[in-house]
Amino acid sequence: MSVREVQQKIDTMILHLGGYWKPLSGLARLLEEVGEVGGALRREAQDELKEELLDVLVISTCLANQYAIALQQPVAEGSESKEKLYFQIVEEAGEVARILNAYEGDKKLKPNRKGQSLQQHIERLQRAVMSLGASYQLNLFDSLFALIEEKSARDFGRFDHTPDPITETSVRTYLSHQPGRYWGGVPVKSFERFDRYIEREQHVERFYRIAAIEGLDGFVIQQRRDGLIGIENPFVKDGFTVAIEDYGTETFLIIRPAK
Repeated sequence: MSVREVQQKIDTMILHLGGYWKPLSGLARLLEEVGEVGGALRREAQDELKEELLDVLVISTCLANQYAIALQQPVAEGSESKEKLYFQIVEEAGEVARILNAYEGDKKLKPNRKGQSLQQHIERLQRAVMSLGASYQLNLFDSLFALIEEKSARDFGRFDHTPDPITETSVRTYLSHQPGRYWGGVPVKSFERFDRYIEREQHVERFYRIAAIEGLDGFVIQQRRDGLIGIENPFVKDGFTVAIEDYGTETFLIIRPAK
């Protein structure tokens, strides 16, 4: 089973359950599960350890999906002790927290940490998880699909729908025409000015902040016949451009990082 299949399966599960958590809420869940891995290690509870490691894989994959990250296949490495592997899990979870705090919270990245992407640290976290599992002869990837099916059945209707730029209809529709790493905006209102839409669509500012670091290709806004006005000379942040793309009867405005 490939990591791409896992990402798609988890995305389907999340949509079935109502949508992704807000990133900082997802981060809190990730750190909770990392702590529970430590508890299982301390108690030497191998079945519990497997469950908690799987939860770390699922939640970290959710975070990757929210930033349109195409993860590399995590491969177990057997050179470190179990203790050091857990320390690595904790360290990488902390790095994920540091970056998400800069993306979504109030803390800015330190100058010497800029350029380090969320993708790098999620992949390192998952490699450490796989390695720790392998040290206990746990084949975690083979157990993921069963866990996803269980969560889909158990948690259906448990969570409220949470809007997210990776699940908006605009981006899902656009991706049926063009592949890539995109976020999408909320539906436009009738005769809404472009500048007012940008003010209302809070995720655009997030996109400006992280697009270059995470390699996002663009932010998708789906136009409608009586939709956005004032798009002849749309204003966007320096370093970004706007293009209009038509696919049959569907029209999209794409904000892209300037080349």
